[in-house]
Amino acid sequence: MAQRETPYAAVERVLTGHEQRVTSECWRPQGTPTPLLIHTCSGQGLVRVDGDGDTHVQAPGDTILWLADTTQDFAAGREEPWEIVWAHFHPRERWYEWFGWPVLGRGVLRIPAPPRRIRSRITDALLAMNSFARSGFPRASDFALNALEQALLWLDAANPAPARLAEPVQEAILFISRHLDQPLSVQEIAAAACLSPSRFAHVFTQQVGVSPARFVEQRRIARARVLLESTSLPIGAVSDAVGYSSQFYFATRFRALTGMSPSDWRRRSRQCQINDK
Repeated sequence: MAQRETPYAAVERVLTGHEQRVTSECWRPQGTPTPLLIHTCSGQGLVRVDGDGDTHVQAPGDTILWLADTTQDFAAGREEPWEIVWAHFHPRERWYEWFGWPVLGRGVLRIPAPPRRIRSRITDALLAMNSFARSGFPRASDFALNALEQALLWLDAANPAPARLAEPVQEAILFISRHLDQPLSVQEIAAAACLSPSRFAHVFTQQVGVSPARFVEQRRIARARVLLESTSLPIGAVSDAVGYSSQFYFATRFRALTGMSPSDWRRRSRQCQINDK
């Protein structure tokens, strides 16, 4: 018996689902006009790539992307239900540069299951995407696409291509950004990255190009510049907001990194804003 082609619905902006598949199969020899993303939450899926002949197992945490007009041929595994969250979507223009995933076959891309914390963020974002898409909210599609964009950014971060930041370094940078207004030691940041302080300092410096302490100071000063330019907070409040307990020390380090005092920086930025009007 000839294989029956699977129909598909027209996609206005984004079409999503979250389900457990048991015996379901999908075969679309011409693909679909929009990309299809499937993320495996649990169980296993089986993917066949056109012209390949092999069957590729999709394990929990794997994410696969069929580009537009690419043959889609997949099914649930036989051992247990295949829990997936999926999306047919019209990509925003800038998303295409994030699709440099490892190639499974012609027009078929896959990110293998990333480390636990990144995998959790991807799954959470895609589940939020599905909830928004089905919510009936005003601008539900915009909410859904924003959640999908967050998932794609985490997938880009998980891409095993060269020159990607290692997962402990990503976790460290997130920890720093969330605690920039607090005292931060290398020991605390290393603990958030689940590495020993010495190993963490080596890996971080190797990948980022500066030591953890230097990176923290750069981020503090960068945030201070934004606050000086965009708020009327007193200098002391800016100092507190970026984690300096001493306003004098903050001013000293700010001048060392920018060549100007905080007050002079604010004065110059305000003058530039006036001149631009």
